Amino acid sequence: MLITPPLPALPDSAEIEMRLQPDGSLSVVEAVDVQQRTTRTIQLRVPAGDHRDRVHTLRDLAIEGSGSAERRADAVTVTLNPGTALLRYTVDGAVRDAGGRLEVTWALEGWDTARTLVRASFAAPRIAIGVRCTGCTAAQNDQTGLTRFAVQRLEPGQTLDIAVDLPPGTVPANARIQPAKTLAGAFALTVPVATAWAAFGLLLLAGAVSLLLARRERGPLPSGFAAEPFATPDGVLPGHIALLRGTDPVVVTAVDLAIRGYLGPDAGPAHPPDDRLTGFERRVLAGDDPRQDLDADAIRRGWLRRPGRARRAGIRITCYGLFLTIVLALTAGYAQLGVILTLAGLALALAARHFPDRTSRGRTLARRLRDPAELPAGDRFVPYALALGRPAPDTAFALGEFLVALRDRRRTPAP
Repeated sequence: MLITPPLPALPDSAEIEMRLQPDGSLSVVEAVDVQQRTTRTIQLRVPAGDHRDRVHTLRDLAIEGSGSAERRADAVTVTLNPGTALLRYTVDGAVRDAGGRLEVTWALEGWDTARTLVRASFAAPRIAIGVRCTGCTAAQNDQTGLTRFAVQRLEPGQTLDIAVDLPPGTVPANARIQPAKTLAGAFALTVPVATAWAAFGLLLLAGAVSLLLARRERGPLPSGFAAEPFATPDGVLPGHIALLRGTDPVVVTAVDLAIRGYLGPDAGPAHPPDDRLTGFERRVLAGDDPRQDLDADAIRRGWLRRPGRARRAGIRITCYGLFLTIVLALTAGYAQLGVILTLAGLALALAARHFPDRTSRGRTLARRLRDPAELPAGDRFVPYALALGRPAPDTAFALGEFLVALRDRRRTPAP
């Protein structure tokens, strides 16, 4: 329904009608008389306290009469030439849920010349239950159900802050609250930021639980293996098991090589290497340190993590978070999102120091190797028993002699 307010009766006066629509939008028509060229600036972003701004949207702007309008990011400036003009527009974001009531607010402001009289009326689908107006000389509901406001003289730059309370559910609330465009506003706690903090807390909790589970060790190797021929599961070699268990892979590999006939009883060479040996086993035979090759082989098989990868990822995320914090603080706000990302990176970098070397696949393999059903025992089980810390009783004495010989060989310089 088209709103047509009465024309101004006095020079330099204004008659304004506001109507709240069922969808929550506020339709406004201003009939203005100006005696000289006049501008009015309508602010669309106003402080709402706690480093926040209330943001309105002004649309369907039309001027009937001599004048023009200029839109900027947070304001609209209207320029009127001498005469009478009608200014029509619609405002979104004027209705706020105030808990038990709806509050409709709008400011009549920004004139650069004095208004001798300003009168305004407000209509809504239901009668107002409260009325307030800063700068008005009168604000009340009349017998027709309209809310009326008036001021005898409005000085240049003076503002009429109108607020009307309505019963809850009259129209949908549509107020928009955003961080103020200040440094403090950029770090204000908003609903999206609070949601991000909650998600970060849940992520930290999940990470802590995962880390505890990853570091949890099972019980010792159970006894009672059946004496059956041993078959290596998943291509796992004794040196791999020692690496996964944190024992000496060189000693364990040497024991296995001796059992397979590549080292003699005196820890000297038996028969020459063949294509069945891996790179780290050849290094053990040559008396070299095989750890680098063994680590690379375990990483390739997916049993161990690459050292430092999680820590480097955490450092990169921290740097991204710092950069994002600065960018958001200087532009769109919500800078705490960058802070959260920074803390997430720091948490990952610090937690990486406590990550177990084994991957999930490596831990699964270690659990399988602890299962008696997976490890039938016999004399050939000696290197695996050693890798798991439980050598078979019937081979303990021979194993001890072999280790003494291996120790002496490693201490004797090569000719």
